[in-house]
Amino acid sequence: MSCDAADVLRALELGDTDTALRLYGGPLLPRSEAPGIEEWRTRLEVAVREAVLASPRPEHALRYGERAPYDAEIHEHALHLLGPDDTRRAIARGRLTTARRD
Repeated sequence: MSCDAADVLRALELGDTDTALRLYGGPLLPRSEAPGIEEWRTRLEVAVREAVLASPRPEHALRYGERAPYDAEIHEHALHLLGPDDTRRAIARGRLTTARRD
């Protein structure tokens, strides 16, 4: 038996950021205030975010950025990784502008 959160962490332990991002659906039970759930939620969010920031692949930052619209550092990372002629820069730039406004 497994759960998505444990599977995400397992993928990260194996260095498989692609699988981790595919399995990561966003914050774990975001409305729960149970201490154990809050701990798992934080552990998961930090692990996924750090893996994305360590990744040299812009698609990781773009995919995570869909779920973290106000995380300017993620959008800056995407812009840094995308080539000057990459049309996905417009997505990252728009997200970064929105993140900085709020």
